[in-house]
Amino acid sequence: MTRTAIDIDLDQPVLLAVVVSVHRCRACRCYFRAQPPFLRPDAIYTNRVVAKAVEAVYQDGLAFRCVAARLARDFWVRPSEAMIRRWCRAYAAGWDFDRDYLPWVVETFSGVLCLDEVYQGQLALLLAVDPAGADGDRLVGYQLVQGSVDQASMDGFLCRLRAAGIRPAQVITDGAALYPSLLAEVWPTAAQQLCLFHESRRVTTAVNDVLKAVRRRLPTPPPATRATLGGRPRLVTPAADATDHATTRWRWREASRAAALARVHELRRRGLSLRAITQQTGLNRRTVTKWLRYETPPHDGAAQTFLPSPSPFVEALPPAPWTSWHQVRQVRDQLKRTRSLLPRRPDHLTADEHAHLQVLLDSPLGAELRVARAFLVDWYAIWRDDIGQRRPLSDAQQHYACWQANTEYRRLPALRRVQESVDRARFERLSCFLRDPSWEATSNAAERMGRTFRHRQGPHFNLRTPASIAAALTVRACLQKQAATSPVMLFDNRCRRGDKPSRRPTVRAA
Repeated sequence: MTRTAIDIDLDQPVLLAVVVSVHRCRACRCYFRAQPPFLRPDAIYTNRVVAKAVEAVYQDGLAFRCVAARLARDFWVRPSEAMIRRWCRAYAAGWDFDRDYLPWVVETFSGVLCLDEVYQGQLALLLAVDPAGADGDRLVGYQLVQGSVDQASMDGFLCRLRAAGIRPAQVITDGAALYPSLLAEVWPTAAQQLCLFHESRRVTTAVNDVLKAVRRRLPTPPPATRATLGGRPRLVTPAADATDHATTRWRWREASRAAALARVHELRRRGLSLRAITQQTGLNRRTVTKWLRYETPPHDGAAQTFLPSPSPFVEALPPAPWTSWHQVRQVRDQLKRTRSLLPRRPDHLTADEHAHLQVLLDSPLGAELRVARAFLVDWYAIWRDDIGQRRPLSDAQQHYACWQANTEYRRLPALRRVQESVDRARFERLSCFLRDPSWEATSNAAERMGRTFRHRQGPHFNLRTPASIAAALTVRACLQKQAATSPVMLFDNRCRRGDKPSRRPTVRAA
């Protein structure tokens, strides 16, 4: 008999007329058909179509609703979205995390483990990641939890990892109070590393708080002279005997505006066009047009010349230590341009950025900013030397003692809170990575894995059930193992210059 099958092709639709044989079993007297190796039973799409659809979802991160359009564009086949979901569900059912993936992870475990949790609505995902894998960040284990993560769920997750054979020498976590007691119970010999990135973020936040406080105390300069000729008029006229700065400026503004109005009407009486009036007075064309609709002021000789003010107006001096409003405006502009440079690490700044930052630190408001900057630089100097290398533990302890004993930092409340919170016990948890060169200082591997999970969840807005999420995590973990253990194909016509050495076996293509 003949079956019709649909296969992929780059140039045109392909329909296969597959001739299959029918056989009869003499023992059971039943008839059966011989199944082609490239076609599933009772299917019209070949295995290559199924493979392309599954790869588009699990390897390319494409949404289910977009796979059909992509297959139609590239390969001239268009299965339905429901069929693609069934193919992916059947493919995920063929993988088992504990059987196909976890033994390989236990065998190649580096001894460093990062723990973190990711929240997605009412669902929480617990992640355990090995940051020192040969192929990068490697998922060690996961667990989905409904609601918030409590001590019981975290204890069950850690006990599952221990039962699987995970014996870490270092465990890195954030500052949550959930971890220390559980880690001491599950892995009593493992060093508990507090994530240095999360702690450094508290330091940079304190420096930004000092910067915000300095910006709030910066005096606000009065508006420029040109801007004072426009704006809305006052609803209430000040008293005639008022001599405060705002009233004096308002009177100067009204006198300047009246002189400019008389000048505009005088130029119009001479027959000048609107363009000529705007060029001579420097006013906006709309302002000139509006003023010409007003009643013509009385013609006198005083309006023949356009003066900025009938009587000179002198701005009040800014408070000490500022010498002029021009200096205030310069510092405000400099602060706006360089405020993002203050909380940066010294080795992350270019020479020009160092120069711009130094100008800000030398300004009249730079006293507190210099203290905040020194607080940040001394913090990073605890862990790294001048060339960016890790310090020995003894040197880090000496730098920490100097940073902790500095009384200049205690004068600023934002810095004092951070300085008091990083006590000796917290420093011991932060400096664990200095004991071994192969240990990590941050839980960035778990953070990256969590961001990858969120990124891959974005296109799949219907992938919200725990079963579908667990299946997707299992498939991607097994595909990572498959890619790491499969041999690397070497092609003779490809240049190998610049390629990184790989630990995977190599096979030369024929």
